[in-house]
Amino acid sequence: MEGRKATMLINFTFSNYKVYRETAEFSMVAGRFQKHRESLMGIPGERYAKLLPIAAIYGGNASGKTSFVQAIKCLRSIVLQGKPSLAEPHLFDKNPAPTRFVCCFSVGNHVFEYEVHISSGSVVYECLTDATKGSNKIIFKRVPGQECELGNHIDNDPTDSELLFAKKIGSTLPAGELLITTVIKLQVAALHQHVIPCYKWFAETLCIIEADSRRVGLGLDLFTQLSGYSTALAQADTGVEQLQFQEVNANIEDVVPTHVLDKFKESDENILVIPDDNSTLLVKDAAGGIKLIKCYSTYTSEDGNQTMIPLSKESDGTRRYLHLLPILMDKQVERVYVVDELDRSLHTTLSRSLIKSFRNMVGQESCRQQLIFTTHDVMLMDEDNLRKDEIWVTERDDDHQAHLFSFAEYKDIRPDLQMRKSYLEGRMGGLPKIECCL
Repeated sequence: MEGRKATMLINFTFSNYKVYRETAEFSMVAGRFQKHRESLMGIPGERYAKLLPIAAIYGGNASGKTSFVQAIKCLRSIVLQGKPSLAEPHLFDKNPAPTRFVCCFSVGNHVFEYEVHISSGSVVYECLTDATKGSNKIIFKRVPGQECELGNHIDNDPTDSELLFAKKIGSTLPAGELLITTVIKLQVAALHQHVIPCYKWFAETLCIIEADSRRVGLGLDLFTQLSGYSTALAQADTGVEQLQFQEVNANIEDVVPTHVLDKFKESDENILVIPDDNSTLLVKDAAGGIKLIKCYSTYTSEDGNQTMIPLSKESDGTRRYLHLLPILMDKQVERVYVVDELDRSLHTTLSRSLIKSFRNMVGQESCRQQLIFTTHDVMLMDEDNLRKDEIWVTERDDDHQAHLFSFAEYKDIRPDLQMRKSYLEGRMGGLPKIECCL
């Protein structure tokens, strides 16, 4: 199992972003701990180094946990939209240094590192490297206003017109735009094949789930995997016995805007999720008619009567769990999930079950995923649930700066229940400094 290669996050480094002024270094590279080794994954080009499937980030309120999630989300948005102006420098620094993002990740048999520095909404440095061990080849290096540098393995014919065009694009591109995005947008032939795996990693592999976010495609997931979702809810002791879709007895025009309905009729799509209610769908039947169907949760009372309620009326915990379930359902998709407040509205037992199920899932040869999450739930902090190198802590100092560090840095803390005890005693930081109770 440990030799498996995966499209995964290796490390993420950033500085001068929101509450982080100094460099924050986050790594998914496993230490030498023996617990849960069956779930580790290999790194291309590395014989011994392995990747962790899980990481939990703890810390007090306003200590930098959500800002960490927002930092990696910000880099994703910058790459996909090509807008460096999305970067937000340190909040309390009057003369901030450039915001710096460095993301190292694997795709297939290669390791890539993308680095970008941004100041006042403009790129001051951008570099993409094939960082596979034994290779370490620059794909492109760009400083706006200077000649763009292409790697020797790409720029091997100085008279090639495609190479000349790529260099011209890289050298003349405005500082308000990114070369990685421009290569995809313009399909710059000399660089496209080298850049597309990296761009797809940000677009398709990296999945950010914020504390209040809702999975847009949940209704379609429910429709296509209804049995699996029903079983998962029943096993989680939510009280829901099963899920059912039923046709809604209502005028479709009263529910769906006319322009949306007309566009759906003309499209080749057979299913449309209603944006305002993820559990309501438009479905075309074999005769070309359109039905409005809605997902309901079912309950059976003591007298044997069955009651159905709209899924939208379920508890916050049930709906939150539903939106997290794709993490366990998408077994065949390589994905890196970054979740803010995994335990929000969830009982400790349910959070533990989700983490355990995820670890068991990634222990299978066919499943290659990672789960990185923030949490306040200290009951998850034990060796049966998390390795010592899978636990991180954020802490805010007196100068309003956030810092990020790993439990693995503490050599004198045994990787068992002492981790939780030591954390709650304040020996490892990351606790709120509360002076009194009001």
